[in-house]
Amino acid sequence: MSTTSHTEPSSEKLAFPSDLTEWVEKQELLSWIVEDVDSLDWSNPELLDFLRANPAFQPRFLLVLMSFSYALGICESGDVAELYFSEPAVKRIFPGATASAAMITRFRRDHRGLVKWCVAQAFRRAVRIHFALGDGVIPAGLRRIATDAAAARVDLSRHLDRSVQAE
Repeated sequence: MSTTSHTEPSSEKLAFPSDLTEWVEKQELLSWIVEDVDSLDWSNPELLDFLRANPAFQPRFLLVLMSFSYALGICESGDVAELYFSEPAVKRIFPGATASAAMITRFRRDHRGLVKWCVAQAFRRAVRIHFALGDGVIPAGLRRIATDAAAARVDLSRHLDRSVQAE
């Protein structure tokens, strides 16, 4: 009598590494983020008027810095601001840029949806590499898990900042 082994599907949820560079090279991750940020409409007349009136505001820089930091698992605003000084590749892309913890916190609060979108893009691309999906469609469930993980990373940053302020 032959017995057939049947395994139940795993109920374990996909866990993303705290640092996506466990799945993808750091330089590639940064280049994806820059590419995604650059795909946004930076020529919008309202945005251009706002940037002319506020020349110190650097949304492209902040969006890249924050998305890259969150993808690396660096979530506290002070640490995100410091990443600029410790990461030569970011300094090469944005020479002379500056960021403070307060600037990071405010940008995240004012542009939370945009930050989440950009971080989710990085997570989705990491899924493609890690699971060798190529240019194919990411299965809906996997896409949702990646998006939720990215949103959780952005939310974590907010909670960490609140706990730092409470101290």
